[in-house]
Amino acid sequence: MEIKWLEDFVSLARTHNFSRSSEERNVTQPAFSRRIRALENWIGTDLIDRRTYPIKLTEEGRLFRDTAETVLHDIYRDRAQFHQLQHAARPDIRIAAASTLSISFIPAWLKKVQQAIGPFTSHIMTENFHDMVRHLADGDIDFVLQYCSPNIPVLFDTTQFRALTLAREKMILVAPCDAKGNPVVHPDSGDVIPYVGYSKNGYFAEIESLIFSENPAAAKNLKRVSESPTSEFVKRMAIEFDALTLVPESCAKTELARNELVQIDMPSWTHELDIQIYRKADTKRLITRKLWDALTDAID
Repeated sequence: MEIKWLEDFVSLARTHNFSRSSEERNVTQPAFSRRIRALENWIGTDLIDRRTYPIKLTEEGRLFRDTAETVLHDIYRDRAQFHQLQHAARPDIRIAAASTLSISFIPAWLKKVQQAIGPFTSHIMTENFHDMVRHLADGDIDFVLQYCSPNIPVLFDTTQFRALTLAREKMILVAPCDAKGNPVVHPDSGDVIPYVGYSKNGYFAEIESLIFSENPAAAKNLKRVSESPTSEFVKRMAIEFDALTLVPESCAKTELARNELVQIDMPSWTHELDIQIYRKADTKRLITRKLWDALTDAID
């Protein structure tokens, strides 16, 4: 049984004409006829008297018409109620972001946005980049926040999405430090150096490769002891394993202040990053456009 069979039957019971109902249901007449026959096969009896023109309902068809109309009415009534409940419970803004941004950037940024446009509820989710883009395109989320390098652009379709740069920060090389604040490992030591890196399924793997290409001699001495697509993970692993790692500056802010990590302050081991926000170009949601307008005004 399919709901569209019931809708087809109710249409035919009203028009008494296969051609007119097939047009109404936006389907070819042969396909429409097959769907009516499929319903009859499922019910186990003829619902349409095809010996007359215009067609008439059989006695069973007249009985079943009331059932079909009641079923459809109840289904659509319940669906409308469920949609209303879901909409009422849904946060005003839904954002997908890289995990580092969710922790180190979004909370303070959202507070500033609310000061500009008023209070709203939000839901923050972290997923891989491709799932973020899919959810944004499908309208399941309102915004994506992502790190982006001018040298390695994020490939969003500019006809389908809009982008703004919210802030800039640096990708930096960090190492655990000793009691005097000196790094316990250094890229120029000439030794084999433990390193925690990024797995290939993350955007930072491309940033990492770019930085390595600018430091080929030192990069050869790095021994990868672990990897992850997540900056928070590589940071903690670097501390535990006395290893070097690359992280956005904001990711290591607390650990740098506590002298758990120290930055290897070498220009060739740093890289400029943009924090960008994306939305669907044709979004109709008022809160989404209001937030976007506020961001645009702040940048201008």
